[in-house]
Amino acid sequence: MSGRIRIVGGGLTGIMAAFEAHRLGWRNIELHERFDALGGVARPKVVSGAEMRDGCVYFGPQGDALVERLKAQGAAFETFDNRFGSLSLDGAGKRVFTWDFGGPAVDCASLRIARPAGDSLADRIAAYPSPIAETLAEYCRWHLSADLAAVHGDAAIPLAINRVYPASAETPALVALKASNEWADELYGVPRGLSGRTANVTASLPAGGFTALFETCRRSLETLGVDIRFESLISPRQVMAEHAAGDTVVWAANPTPLFKPMGLSTPSLVKKSFFTYVFEADFDGPCPVYVQNFTAKGDCFRAYLYESGGKTLVVAECVREADLRALPGEIRGLLSGFGSLKTGALLHSGAQPRWIYHSRDAIAGLGQLRTKLTERFSAAFVCGAWEPYGKSAKLAEVDAALAQAWTAPAAGGLALTG
Repeated sequence: MSGRIRIVGGGLTGIMAAFEAHRLGWRNIELHERFDALGGVARPKVVSGAEMRDGCVYFGPQGDALVERLKAQGAAFETFDNRFGSLSLDGAGKRVFTWDFGGPAVDCASLRIARPAGDSLADRIAAYPSPIAETLAEYCRWHLSADLAAVHGDAAIPLAINRVYPASAETPALVALKASNEWADELYGVPRGLSGRTANVTASLPAGGFTALFETCRRSLETLGVDIRFESLISPRQVMAEHAAGDTVVWAANPTPLFKPMGLSTPSLVKKSFFTYVFEADFDGPCPVYVQNFTAKGDCFRAYLYESGGKTLVVAECVREADLRALPGEIRGLLSGFGSLKTGALLHSGAQPRWIYHSRDAIAGLGQLRTKLTERFSAAFVCGAWEPYGKSAKLAEVDAALAQAWTAPAAGGLALTG
C-alpha cells in the first residue's frame, strides 16, 4: 500500500511509526502533533537549561532494538549502571530497603501460588499467600484509590508489583519454583544480586537529554521528507472524512476519542493524576538511581535522581498533592539506601493525568474497538499499541501492524458510524 500515511500523535510511538513507515517504503507521510514540538508526555519542560522530568524514563542498554533504531537516525545514547531499589515494611512494620529490586519485598516465607481466578488486579493479588496479598492490596488502595476488582491485572506492571519478592523464603527454593512453575515465574521475583540476573545491569539515556533526542528525531524525519504538522489537533472524524483509497492511518494518540465515532460506548477508565516535584539535589551515591516506595505511607511513591544541564536533580512522583514541608524528608528516606541526599530549591511542580492503569472495562473496550476498526478498515487503520506499557512491546506491535498495512491491498474510503 503506497498511498498517504497519516500518523496522529507525535510522541515516541508516533515518531517510531514514521521512521518505520519510511523504511517500509511509504513516502507520503504526515505526522500530526497537537503541541508545538515532538515527544508527547516524555518531552520535559526545560528550566534554566535543565530538564524537569516528570518521572523515571530511560531506555534499554546498547543493542536494545529501540535504542539501535534511534541511533540509526542520528541519536546518541549514554550507558549507565542501572541502579534501583525498593522500600517496604517487614512483618513488624519496620522499613526494609531492598537493593537491585524494583518491586515490593514482603516478609513472607510461604511460596504458595495459584493461577489468578480472573483478569482483575484483585484476582491477581489473591493468587499470593495472604501476607503478600494483604500488603499489595493496601499499597494499591493507597496508590490508586480505586476498586481493585475493576482494575485490569496488567496494571500490576506500571504499579511495579508485577513481581514480588517473598523475603523470608529460601532463595534456592524460590529460584527452583520459578524455573518449574509458569505462574510462580510470573508473580515472584528475586533481587538481581541473589539471582545472578544480568539482563538489566545497564541501561541508557539520550546524550544531551530528551529534548535533544526529540530535536534529533525532528531533523531526521524532515530530512526523510516526513510532513510534520505541529499544533494539529486532528479528530477521528476529520481523519476519516479526508481518507482516500490507498491511505493508511496510524492512531498513536489517546484512543478515547475513537469510541463514539465507531458506534461504541466509551469505557470507564481509572482516573488518576500524579503530582511531581523536581528539586535541586546534592547526593553522594550513584546517579541515575530510583527507589520505589511500597510502604503505602506518605505521598511519594517513587524518587528518581538524575543529571541534567550540569545539575543533579531529584523528582518525586506523588500519589497526591504533597506536603512540601514533609516531602524532602520522604525523598531523603527513600534514597538513603544508596547515599546521603540534600535537597535544594524546588524548581518545578506539576500534575498530570496518567492513562497507564487500565480498567477491565477499558481493556474489553479496546478489544471491541480494534475489532470494529479491523472489520471496517482492514489493515488501513493501525492502532497505536494502546495496551502495552513497555516501550519495546509498543514498538513490536506497531511495527507488525505497519508491515501488514504495507502489504495489504488498497482499501476504499473509511466511513464512520453516526
